[in-house]
Amino acid sequence: MKPADPRFIACRAPYPDARIVVFGIPFEGSVNLRTGADHGPRDLRIASDSIETYSPALERDLEDLDIADLGDCELGPGTPREQLARAREEIRTFWRPGVLPIMLGGDHTATLSVVEILAPAIPDLRILQLDAHPDLREEFLGERYNYASAMARVMEVVAPERVYQVGMRSGAREEYQRKAPHVFPAHAVSPVEAVRGLVPELTRHPLYVTIDIDVLDPSEAPGTGAPEPCGITAADLVKIVRLLEPCRIVGTDLMEVAHAFDPSGRTGITASWILREAILTWWGK
Repeated sequence: MKPADPRFIACRAPYPDARIVVFGIPFEGSVNLRTGADHGPRDLRIASDSIETYSPALERDLEDLDIADLGDCELGPGTPREQLARAREEIRTFWRPGVLPIMLGGDHTATLSVVEILAPAIPDLRILQLDAHPDLREEFLGERYNYASAMARVMEVVAPERVYQVGMRSGAREEYQRKAPHVFPAHAVSPVEAVRGLVPELTRHPLYVTIDIDVLDPSEAPGTGAPEPCGITAADLVKIVRLLEPCRIVGTDLMEVAHAFDPSGRTGITASWILREAILTWWGK
């Protein structure tokens, strides 16, 4: 792992003592237009310094938790699959049952590296994806391991019946014709209500939550590679986080922050704020 400088806020615990571990996968595969997601881990860490560790709504503080920032996976040269495999093996060196991983992305393909470690150890694992896109293309620009195919690759590790996709409002025809079992597009049901309806099922299983920042409207999160109009607000995303409090969440990630398209830095600040609320809501008691 490459040490993080700066670290995410409140990450002061030494690794052996930490129950919650933050780490980055600065990966970016085949991208046709807006690049920069590989800088997402650093963008998020820098932005986190702009927010408080305390949540007045929850009356909980990150300072009271044992959180370590382990730095970034070193990906090296090679194909996207080779880089993601290196990330997977670095995660293998520190993850153990009971450790709660928080991955900072990186394009959404990097979620695969985490799932490849968690799924064999947690056989009943479910995945909740909050995203503007289904990410179900079989390949994109001639590459199977890319941000438009991220969940197609995840569904090769976790059965499609155990993956729940919420917030979609764009994507290629082939992605919707694939008819994944649990897709809840935003034009059919609001993301908040979709998650509200899923909670009784999700509480019955261990759950990994993957958040693409483009689930938010571009007015709130312009710094991302594939912004889509008519997204949800940050307030709605926090409502979703709160709805998931009864679930046994075993890990999460926040993907696709790219400050090259947001000189204000508000995308990373919003994303860091949401991560704080998620950590304190799910694991802060």
